[in-house]
Amino acid sequence: MDMETITRFGPLAVALGTFLEGETALLLAGAGLALGLFDFWPIVLAALAGSMAGDQFFFWLGRCKGGDWLMRHPRFGKRVRRAMDMLLRHRLVLLCTYRFIYGLRGTVPFAFGMSDMCWRFFLLANVISAAFWSFIITLLGMHAGKLLADPAIIARLPIFGAGVALVAGACVMLHNRMKPRQ
Repeated sequence: MDMETITRFGPLAVALGTFLEGETALLLAGAGLALGLFDFWPIVLAALAGSMAGDQFFFWLGRCKGGDWLMRHPRFGKRVRRAMDMLLRHRLVLLCTYRFIYGLRGTVPFAFGMSDMCWRFFLLANVISAAFWSFIITLLGMHAGKLLADPAIIARLPIFGAGVALVAGACVMLHNRMKPRQ
């Protein structure tokens, strides 16, 4: 999803974007907040609705069609099995934090749907977690948008990028030197 689509359709685009992919649409909408394009609460509520709907969809897909789906999509099955292993060990922590972990957004609700978890408990946890996530990511996008709208910051971005590249290069060199020789 791009900024033009979010600007054109507003909270509806945010709801659809958070249903499908999550952070990207919401971070862009947060940047739009910094530019004065949107109001804060409609964006948070749209993100909450889209995120919850997406997670509920994957939960019920796992609950109703889990086995059949995994047989037809073996690549997805590997991620779900990994999520199921994590689910057994860290059920409550995973339930509260999975939406913050990149790549697990669809697989964890799917795995929870395949488990013996009560759907009411998942719904309640989903509401709480999605509300927190929507609020935090919207704020993050808004503050990033304010930061990037400042001309003094934009002028310093090449220096910042060069600094990050130097630190990353130093970390790679240090890692290679510390790696045991075989």
